[in-house]
Amino acid sequence: MINLKKLLNLKESSTKTGLMLLGSAVIGLLTGNSELVTVTLGESGAQLGGAIPVAAAATIGLWDVARKEKG
Repeated sequence: MINLKKLLNLKESSTKTGLMLLGSAVIGLLTGNSELVTVTLGESGAQLGGAIPVAAAATIGLWDVARKEKG
């Protein structure tokens, strides 16, 4: 059985970053990203969306949550 308390050490910044990335990936999937990659350029800058960036965010998020920081 996985010990979530040991896995989710909220004192580590990587865990917080990972949870934010996972949350953004879930929101992206719930809003229906059916395109592989979308780029929108506007006055505020470029916005990246689509299934590939969502999958990348989820992967990086899982890695950040699971890894242990040194030091």
